[in-house]
Amino acid sequence: MTTLSIDKFFTVIKNGAWHSIDELSEQLGIQTSKLAEFSKFLSERGLLKHDEKTNRIKIEPIWKLLLPEEGELPEPKTAVATFIIPPETSIDVQSTHISNISNIELEVNCRINSRIKEMAIKVYGSLEETSS
Repeated sequence: MTTLSIDKFFTVIKNGAWHSIDELSEQLGIQTSKLAEFSKFLSERGLLKHDEKTNRIKIEPIWKLLLPEEGELPEPKTAVATFIIPPETSIDVQSTHISNISNIELEVNCRINSRIKEMAIKVYGSLEETSS
């Protein structure tokens, strides 16, 4: 069963033109009946106009203003956090794996975006050497 990507759906219809449900279903790779059901749901809630005679839809102009234009897509979100990681322990934050391979507890301040997949932390020397 194919699922409908809401982002892809709104990207296609955000131009404000009328779109045939049959053509959209082919373009989005979803069954026409499922797309018609979804479109009816959005129409009943005022997000779309639905012309039942021609089986076409278009986004209501007020909602079009809320969709980003091409090139205005938001930057991927960055996680900013502080963690206390026990010795020789690993944690997962979003899709990033962080390992403390030292023998002491560490406080780690980090910013993680979609490009960082793994971090390993090791401290050389003892705490007495680093704090003086």
